[in-house]
Amino acid sequence: LVVSAVAAHGLAADLNRAGDAGLFSRREASPEQDTVIYQNNIYTKFRSEFDRVVDTLGGDSLFVDSAEVVLTARDTMKVPDSLRLTDPFRYKYYVAIKDSLTHVIVRDSLKQAGDSIDWPKLDSLYKIDSTETAIRKFNAWYASLDKAARKKYDFEQKMKIRQHQIDSMLDAKDSLMAIRDSIRENTPRILETFSVPDSMQYKRIIVWHKDKGFNDLHLFPLDTSYNYYYNDYQFMRQDVNVSYLGIVGSAVQTYDFMKRKSVEGVSFYEPYECYSYSPYTIPLYNTKTPYTELAYWGTLFANEERAENDLHIMTTQNFFPAWNMTLEYDRVGANGMLENETVDNRTFSASVNHLGKRYQMHAGYIYNKMSKKENGGILDNTMIRDTTVGSRDIATALRNANASTLIKKNTVFLDQTYRIPFNFINNLKERKILKREQIYRDSVVATGDSLAILAMEDLLAANQAKRDEDAAKDTLNTDITTAFIGHNSEYSVYRKIYEDNIAASDESARKFYNNAFYINPLASHDSLRVMKFENKVFIKLQPWASDAIVSSLNVGIGDRLLNYYMFTPDSYLKRGGNTVWNSMYLYGGAKGQVKNFFHWDADGYYTFLGKEINDVGISANAGFNIYPFRRHRKSPMSFDFHFETSLDEPEYYQQHYFSNHYKWDNDFKKISRTEFSGTFSVPHWNLSVDAGWTLMKNHVYYDGLATAKQSESPVSILGISLMKNFKLAGLHFDNKALFQLSSDEEVIPVPMIALNCRWYWQFNVVKNVMQMQIGANVTYTSRWYAPGYSPALGLFHNQKVDKYGDCPYIDAFVNIQWKRACVFAKFVNAGMGWPMDSADYFSAHGYIRPQRGFKLGVFWPFYIQPSKNKQVSAGSSLSGSR
Repeated sequence: LVVSAVAAHGLAADLNRAGDAGLFSRREASPEQDTVIYQNNIYTKFRSEFDRVVDTLGGDSLFVDSAEVVLTARDTMKVPDSLRLTDPFRYKYYVAIKDSLTHVIVRDSLKQAGDSIDWPKLDSLYKIDSTETAIRKFNAWYASLDKAARKKYDFEQKMKIRQHQIDSMLDAKDSLMAIRDSIRENTPRILETFSVPDSMQYKRIIVWHKDKGFNDLHLFPLDTSYNYYYNDYQFMRQDVNVSYLGIVGSAVQTYDFMKRKSVEGVSFYEPYECYSYSPYTIPLYNTKTPYTELAYWGTLFANEERAENDLHIMTTQNFFPAWNMTLEYDRVGANGMLENETVDNRTFSASVNHLGKRYQMHAGYIYNKMSKKENGGILDNTMIRDTTVGSRDIATALRNANASTLIKKNTVFLDQTYRIPFNFINNLKERKILKREQIYRDSVVATGDSLAILAMEDLLAANQAKRDEDAAKDTLNTDITTAFIGHNSEYSVYRKIYEDNIAASDESARKFYNNAFYINPLASHDSLRVMKFENKVFIKLQPWASDAIVSSLNVGIGDRLLNYYMFTPDSYLKRGGNTVWNSMYLYGGAKGQVKNFFHWDADGYYTFLGKEINDVGISANAGFNIYPFRRHRKSPMSFDFHFETSLDEPEYYQQHYFSNHYKWDNDFKKISRTEFSGTFSVPHWNLSVDAGWTLMKNHVYYDGLATAKQSESPVSILGISLMKNFKLAGLHFDNKALFQLSSDEEVIPVPMIALNCRWYWQFNVVKNVMQMQIGANVTYTSRWYAPGYSPALGLFHNQKVDKYGDCPYIDAFVNIQWKRACVFAKFVNAGMGWPMDSADYFSAHGYIRPQRGFKLGVFWPFYIQPSKNKQVSAGSSLSGSR
C-alpha cells in the first residue's frame, strides 16, 4: 500500500508538470483539414510512422490529437485465417503483398535488418499478385463489354501493335540511313586514276575533252565568270567575229581561216557544228559535289515575231568517285528580223564516264535538230543602207517560196582504255636489291665483328620496313613502265531535207537559183543522209614516268565506214541511192614533257586500204614556258608552235551532187593543206599573240553560182590575231584583233581586219557579293566580199556582187556578277550604223544582224560550296576551287 501510494503521488506530480507545460492542451481542429490522413510521402522519405505524424502535428507534440485518425492498410485489410496453416509466409506478409505502401515499408525494413531471403520472395509474390489482379480486373471489364465495343477495342489494340511495328521498322531504316549518310559524308571522295595528274584528283570539279585517237584527256578550266557568259552566242566565244545568217542557230563560218576545220567531216553539217557536240568536243565532268547550270538569253520585251529565246540546262553528278553522269539540253533560235527566217536549233546530250585505277571509259548519246525557214536574203541592200524601212517589209529572194531546211544528227559513242602496269620490272629490281643485301649480310657476318653485324641488321631492318610501308600504301603509282590497250567507236547519222515551192511566176526565187530545176519545175524535196561508223583499236606504251621526256608511244589501226545517200536519176533504174566508202588506216603518235618547262607531241595517219587510200597527215606541237616574274612565280610566259600537213580525199558531196537546183559530177584531186603557226602568251599581262601561215593546194570551194570548184593553183593565207586587255583604275579595255591576207580572194576571201573591243567600267556594288560592268562592245570589219549562202545546199559560197563592212556594230551593256549568278542586259545595235553615213550591219551577203533591241541574259550555276563565298572575280573559275 505504501509503495502504491508513493507511485500514485509521483504520477500525479508528473501529470501536473505536463499540464503546466501545455502538453495536454486540446488544439482546435482546423476546419480545412480532413479528419482522416493518408500518408503518401513514404516513397520519397523512408522514416518511421511516428516521425511523420509528429511532422504533421507540428513536430513538438507527444501524442496525436484524438480528432485526427491515421489509417493504414493493416487497419482496413483482414488477413484470411486459412492462410495460417496453408501458406504461413503469405499469411505473415499478406498486407505487404496486397498493398503497395506497406510492401515498400516491409521490404525496406527487411533489407535494413539484413534479410536476404524473405524480401526477394516478398517482391516476387507482390508482382505476381499485382499481375493477377490486373488480369482479373481486365477480364471482368472486357466481359462487361458488348460485341461492338469488344470489336472496336480489339481493332484499336491491333492498330497500336501494327503502328509500333511500323515505327520500329522506320526507326531501324532511319538509323541505317543515318549510318550510311554519316559514312558517305565522312568518307573523302578522292579520285584515284591514271587518267589525270595527281594535282587534279582533289579538285571539286574537273572538265575535259577526250582525244580523237588514243582517248587521252585534255583538261580545261570551267569558266563560270560573267566575262565568259557575256557572249551569249557560242561562236563569239571562239572567234573575233563570224559570218552567219543574222540569227542564232543558223549556219556559221568563222572569220579566222585557220579555225575552219570540220570535226564531223560532213559538208552540209559543218556550218552548224558550233551549236552541238561531237564525241571529241562534248565536255565531260568529274565532280565531288552535284553541279547544275541554268541559263536563259533572249529578248523578253520584243514583239513575238522578232523574239529570240535561248535556254541552257546542264546537270552533272558523280555516283562514285570514278563514275559520273551528265545531262544537257540546249535550245537556241529566234524568229529573225526579216520574214521567213525562223530558226529552232536544239541539242540534247547524255554522257557517262569512268576514271579508275586500271579502266577508263566514256560513253554517250548526242542529238541535234535544226529547223529553219529560208528566205534567201535581201534582194536590195539599199533597203538597209539608205532607208529606214521596217525589216519585215523588205523583200527577200524566197519570200513566197515557203522554203525550209531540216537537219538532224544522232551520235552514239563509246571508248575504253585498260591500263597494264609492268609491275614485274619493279619485282625484278626488288629481287636485285634483296640479292645485294644478302651478299652484304654474308660479307659482314664473315668478319665476325659483332658490332658491325648489329649495325648491319639495323640497316637492313630499316630498309625492309621502308619497303613494307610503301607496299602497304593504297596509292596509284603512275611512274612505272605501263602499257595501255584501248578501243574507240562512233556511230553517227546525219540527215538534211530541203523543201520549197516556187511558183512559175516567182521571178525572184527562180533567178536566185539561176532558173535551175532538174527534177521538178515547181517544188523541191532534196534529201541527203550520211552514216558514219568508225572503230579504232590501239596500244600505248609509257616507257618511263607519265611526265618523262618521252611519256607515250602510241600506235593504232582504224576502220571508217561512210554511207552516202542522195537521190539521182539512176535511182529509178537501180535500187536505192547509197554510196559506200570504206577505208582502213594506221595511226600513231608520241609525246613527252619536262615538268612544266617543255612539252611536245606528234601524231600521224595513213590510209592503206579503201576509197580514201593514200590519205596521209602529220601534225606536231612543241612549247616551252619560262617564269620571269619574281612576284608571280607560277605565272608563265609561254611559246607554242604547231605544224601540220595533210593530203585528203574531198568529201563525196563535193564531188557528186544532184538535187532540184544543183548538180555536178567531179573527179577532184586530193586536197593538200600545210600549216605553220605559233603562239606567244603571257597570262599575267593578259596578252596573247597568234600568227600562222596556211598553204592550200587543190582547195575545194563554192563559186558565185554555189557550184563546187577546185583551185588549180596553191593559195596561201597569212593570219595574225592579237588579244590584249588593259586596265586603268576601274576602266577596262578588252581587245581582240585579227589580220589576214589571202593570195587569191577569188578562191578564199577573208576579211583583212576584224576587231572586237569591249570597253567598260568595273566596280563593286557590294564587296564580295556583287560586281558590275557598264560599257559597250564594238565589232568592226574592213570591207570585204562576205560569203553568200545557198539554202538548198546549206553551205556558204563566194560572191563578187557586193562588199560589206567598214561599219561598227555597237552593243551597250550592263554585266553583273552576283555571287554565282551572271546577269547581263544589252541594248544591241545601239548605233544602227552610227557614226557612218550608210548603215552596214550585214552578217553575210543579203543577211542582217539583229536591229536595235533589248536583250536580257541570266546564267546561274548551282553547287554545294564547302566554304563561304570568296570575293567575286571577273576571271573566277569553278574548276580551280577545292
